[in-house]
Amino acid sequence: MHGMMRRSVHLLVLTCYLFFGCTGFFASKMIDPIANSETHQMFYQDLTMYYYTVGDKTDPPLVFLHGILAFTEAYSELIEKLSERFYVIGIDLRGHGRSTIGSQTYSHKLIAEDVIRVVDEIGLDKFHVVGHSAGGFALLSIGKYFSNRMIKGVSIASLYNHEGIDFQEKGDDYLTPGGFRDNQNGRNNFTLKIFDSAYETLGEKEKFENTKKIMMEHRTEMFPSYTSADLMDIKTPILVIVAENDRRIKPDHTIQMANLLPNSRMELVNGAAHFGIIKRKKTLDVVVEHIFDFLK
Repeated sequence: MHGMMRRSVHLLVLTCYLFFGCTGFFASKMIDPIANSETHQMFYQDLTMYYYTVGDKTDPPLVFLHGILAFTEAYSELIEKLSERFYVIGIDLRGHGRSTIGSQTYSHKLIAEDVIRVVDEIGLDKFHVVGHSAGGFALLSIGKYFSNRMIKGVSIASLYNHEGIDFQEKGDDYLTPGGFRDNQNGRNNFTLKIFDSAYETLGEKEKFENTKKIMMEHRTEMFPSYTSADLMDIKTPILVIVAENDRRIKPDHTIQMANLLPNSRMELVNGAAHFGIIKRKKTLDVVVEHIFDFLK
């Protein structure tokens, strides 16, 4: 009986890796605190931004940006490893984590401005940026609008245009060609259930519900829409890390992004899923090694 149970658990884990990009597998650890980190607040008009700092302040500064719906603490393992060589500033983007939504109309430039306000609050002039998924797109926005501030960037399993999104048309996806969609009409998206539970545990359930409503209202405006010309204008050196088995962002699209960025380097992580690339120890170690080598 015990052997059968172990096999069932192993099968469940394998299913998470293969079909959910590891989201289900790491959900229980999503709210684990970042070891040795400090939590801070930055206030701007009606917005309160939360951010975390970890590492030696004398080390080079590195801003970390999370993916859509997620928050900084969901990346605790990656951030802890990065803090071995960098002073890491992990920012909860507006409407995510513990940061409030604010009343300003959403734009990708606005997100980049939020990041700049945080680093200005800390007193940083120049800094590296590492972003996963939507965080990687935010990195491009910083490169486009504030190129004089970013030293180097690392984009992990990310995109530059909505055409790079792998819409799971036959599944129960929260991203559709028409925009973001919440659990409704009897549909029960597995990933959204995980995030809903995480935000409830954080005490941010009501805010997260409002964030999802705003995302639905903005429809496709939430998606990235940079062109090839936009990318070719970004001169900041950027490392583009591709997850070979990504089922959220098309790997070919991420590779295309690397080819368009004039000062980029591309690394393909074999066997990596979209979220699993920074959650599975084997692929996480590979990612960190690439980051350290590129930013040295």
